[in-house]
Amino acid sequence: MSKIDIAMTLYMIVLISAAFLSYMYGSKMIRKTGLFLSQTVISGFIYASLGLLAILGWSSFTFKINEFLFFGGLVLGIASLAVGEIILLVIFLLKRNKWIAGQ
Repeated sequence: MSKIDIAMTLYMIVLISAAFLSYMYGSKMIRKTGLFLSQTVISGFIYASLGLLAILGWSSFTFKINEFLFFGGLVLGIASLAVGEIILLVIFLLKRNKWIAGQ
């Protein structure tokens, strides 16, 4: 495996981990506090922050190597960040009543 393969794998692991961590935080805190909107915003901010850190790390690694790799990873990160935020919001909206009623 080359350095680029390892970097791409780590990049995807960080983006997936960010989605998992933000979902876990949001679901736990909505159940604990019963506050839906504020916990959803905080969870979305956590996901966006960790995703942006991953994109910055990818950018700093690939900028010197290859411009096509740089832009490809940048587009991949931004697209997965946008889709992930939408999926996170939809999941929270679908499970909102279950989490608040289970309080």
